[in-house]
Amino acid sequence: MADAEWINGVPSYTVGRFSQVVNEVLKQTFSDGVWVEGEVQGAKRPNPHLYFSLIENVDGKKAQLNINLFAPSLRNVEAKLRNLGVELKDGLRVRLFGKPDYYGPFGKLSLNVSDVDTQFTAGDIAQQRAALLKKLMENGSTRRNKRQQVPLVPLRLGIISSSQAAGFADARQHLVDSGIGFSITMCDVRVQGEDAVPMIVGALRAFSRRDDIDIVMLMRGGGSKSDLAAFDDERIAMAIAGCSHPVFTGIGHEIDQSIADICAHTECKTPTACADAVIAHVEDFLSGLAHNASRVRSATSTALERARSRVRIDRERLRTLPARLLTSEQQRLAVHSATLRGLDPVVTMARGWSITRAADGSVIRSTHDVKSGDALTTLVSDGTITSTVE
Repeated sequence: MADAEWINGVPSYTVGRFSQVVNEVLKQTFSDGVWVEGEVQGAKRPNPHLYFSLIENVDGKKAQLNINLFAPSLRNVEAKLRNLGVELKDGLRVRLFGKPDYYGPFGKLSLNVSDVDTQFTAGDIAQQRAALLKKLMENGSTRRNKRQQVPLVPLRLGIISSSQAAGFADARQHLVDSGIGFSITMCDVRVQGEDAVPMIVGALRAFSRRDDIDIVMLMRGGGSKSDLAAFDDERIAMAIAGCSHPVFTGIGHEIDQSIADICAHTECKTPTACADAVIAHVEDFLSGLAHNASRVRSATSTALERARSRVRIDRERLRTLPARLLTSEQQRLAVHSATLRGLDPVVTMARGWSITRAADGSVIRSTHDVKSGDALTTLVSDGTITSTVE
């Protein structure tokens, strides 16, 4: 401060010189640089640089620091964040390393950034994701769409994806190759970037209002974590939960699970797996139908064979019934005939018996039935004998 003018023991500078002094103090104080953390706001990219503010609310008041990310440092910071799976955009909490700079012409204090603490950002993102997932589980949003019933034969499909995505093309080909007559309604949306969330939410709501859709399929192929970040957004999660149709997801690769997956009716790891899951629903129904048809055919065949067998038995019974009835009647007649023959007086008399009658024809059964002088007629097997009682 040797070049300062002193007034009553206090230094006095011109604006330009004061700016220089402020910069010198900042550089001396933060000669090794400084880490500053806050939330990104107002990110603007007048190529090839990026300018934004780091903000923080302190006791209800906003604190703000201007951030300059010049091209070489910007490439380094964005590459590190991409490896983490995030994009440098508004709302992201970061811890940035740089050196402060006071720009005199604008009277502006800034931090010229050269690095980023990815562990800080990763921890904050994980914490925010965990808090959102807890909220969705507590309010039932992770279970609501799972209560939607999948139709027995889900043939009318509403697909939400990018028409340019390879994952969509593969899934669509699986559906076509299945030979099942699916009706596909496509809603072409962005599946990454700033427009992805509002477009996907709009598509989900549009399909939810339609009654000619059986299943909604939300699909995109694999990508970096930042590419898939939209599917961890609360707005998409709530749109899935509120959808009036079952939502099947096929997002990313085998190792990825988004909050959208957790809220969906059925989570599939890839778009083709999503298509295969829908195909399996229809094939299960057709298989069950074929099995039931086979059982009906078998039961019908068994019933017909039993009926034919009964007809054959009844026919045989009817054919032999007259002969059996005749034999039975002949046997009964023979028994009756034998009985009658045993009772026939002629047969009895042939065995030595006779019948004696009085003159009036009455049968003499006792000596008391006659008296001396009565004329009697005795019937024997080969004629009659006339006699008089003495």
